[in-house]
Amino acid sequence: MKAAVARPKGNVPVKSLRWTVESAAREFKLAHNTVRKILNQSGAEPDAGGCYSTEQICACLYGDLRAERLRKERELVRKYTNENRITEGAYLDRAAIMAGFTQIADSLVSVVMSDRNMTKESKEDFLRNLSSWSVVVEDVAQRQSKLPHRGNGEKADEDGGEG
Repeated sequence: MKAAVARPKGNVPVKSLRWTVESAAREFKLAHNTVRKILNQSGAEPDAGGCYSTEQICACLYGDLRAERLRKERELVRKYTNENRITEGAYLDRAAIMAGFTQIADSLVSVVMSDRNMTKESKEDFLRNLSSWSVVVEDVAQRQSKLPHRGNGEKADEDGGEG
């Protein structure tokens, strides 16, 4: 037969603990005004007696650690995914692309301008069409961007404010 295990005695009542702002401040070594401010900012509601649960106090003072860890893990996955896509060549350096296209365009311009068999109108048409490559690159970049766009077509800063 199994011997009954005695429950340890302690000063914590069986009923859930309830904290006044002053007792929580004393226990967590904070000023009571600081505790009151943190509770108000987080939207914690006291019970009818003006007390808060231990869970409310801890959540307001220390935040939701599990949610922060999850957010951190999601950001790491996003970071690693982007790094892998860069390694695989799925993302291209816009500045390098623009520099390469500029060199190609300069070469084409010199060839077309030195061609004596093309008419002036044909050369102008070719140059006008060639000059649109930078606009095409910018359009593709804007369509790929997840950043919000401002009314005048420029992108807003990443923090959501006007840049």
